[in-house]
Amino acid sequence: MGIGNATGRTAGNLRQNRLGTGTVDRYRRLLLQLAASAQALVMLPLRAGTRSATATAPAMSTGHVADGRHDFDFLHGQWQIRNERLKQRLAGSTEWEIFGASQWCQPLLGGLGNVDDFVSDWHRPGVGERFIGMTLRLFSPESRQWSLYWAGNHDGRLESPMVGHFDNGTGTFHGHGEHEGQPVQVRFRWSQVSANTAHWQQAFSQDQGETWETNWHMWFRRSDEEGRLLHDDGVIELRQYTLRPGRRDDLVELFEREFIEPQEAVGMHVIGQFRDLDDDNRFVWMRGFADMPVRAEALNGFYGGPTWARHRDEANATMIDSDDVLLLRPLRTDSALARSGARPAQGAADAAKGLVEAGICYLDEAADSGFAQRFEQQLAPRLLAAGAELIGVYVTESAPNTFPRLPVREGEQVLVWFARFADVDAHHRYESALLADGLWNTAVAQALLDGLRQPPQRLRLAPTPRSELRI
Repeated sequence: MGIGNATGRTAGNLRQNRLGTGTVDRYRRLLLQLAASAQALVMLPLRAGTRSATATAPAMSTGHVADGRHDFDFLHGQWQIRNERLKQRLAGSTEWEIFGASQWCQPLLGGLGNVDDFVSDWHRPGVGERFIGMTLRLFSPESRQWSLYWAGNHDGRLESPMVGHFDNGTGTFHGHGEHEGQPVQVRFRWSQVSANTAHWQQAFSQDQGETWETNWHMWFRRSDEEGRLLHDDGVIELRQYTLRPGRRDDLVELFEREFIEPQEAVGMHVIGQFRDLDDDNRFVWMRGFADMPVRAEALNGFYGGPTWARHRDEANATMIDSDDVLLLRPLRTDSALARSGARPAQGAADAAKGLVEAGICYLDEAADSGFAQRFEQQLAPRLLAAGAELIGVYVTESAPNTFPRLPVREGEQVLVWFARFADVDAHHRYESALLADGLWNTAVAQALLDGLRQPPQRLRLAPTPRSELRI
């Protein structure tokens, strides 16, 4: 059982290059057969869906329910997918296999349905061709339910539908299946939906839904025409780690080899990682999330997933403290960090150049109460005059921590600026200019009398080899 998704390239030539001519021909024949089957099924999902929903899906509320026909609009377009699939189902296994896939999804019937194709890197045991699938989704305006039909290149047949709907941003769909000759109840769940992220998971039950075992996760990340992931960083974390003496390079190497792509695959954006030039035992990094609910699910996906389980002991052995974390949001929509260039590949020559300054202003109250205006009118112009290239301004995100397993500095009110410099010498000239700038010194002194708790803390941060944020 599974759910189908798409190729990740819009042009047929790109698909042919990946799959080979013979596979493409078989794949096209499969799609033609499925399209013919789908056309015949267009009038049937209401009846089939009603039978399945009656047996397995929770009863719908008798009150007002949103129409629902646009609930899957978020899925249209091109995606990259990280699959985490339990190797042995309903056997108490904790061993997961991880593989990639790509997907292209397009609407049908004026929005009452959609279809996708799912091209994976996974091979069924004993089969040379990689696994390809598709899902046909159809919405019933009468029942306000979706029926989801899955098919794969192993048999070319549409399976019985999964039926359900979305409620408060989470889609739940139920149906029947079979595992090793035994009947099971099957549940699909869609969550973590944002402009550029989504999470699908499949679970089986052998006891009429009393208990469920999740056996497959698909973490969706939207990509552009060049295959680069798209990000929406409505919330970021500024993380400062105190490390054991002499262990910083060990953590940098481990982080850049094992932790960047798996975090991004489950819904985060690893913005940049840095060596603190003024503390040999401090590692600083930033990651972004679309919003706080996406943050909670992405963090749970990574820290509850197989990659962290495999490497956490090695990572934790380098650390003394990892709880110095500020949760931030852009001061204004135009004050967020701009999209950076492509991240260097693993093993690329160390081309990290430049320096990033993080200026942290600790405040008596929220920056919106007055300090933000003071910063923009009095402090920021002096930073620019001294030679800083301001690339982002952030303030405290006041929402409760949605992932308590990782503490953040709740209750702290800050404004943080980020500035970029060509090299250490350029930053030295900037510091000298600030020191000699009477207007800067006066503005800081006035701020200390009106909301600023201490002079701004300025971190000098050198990008690591694979840091996306760099010159």
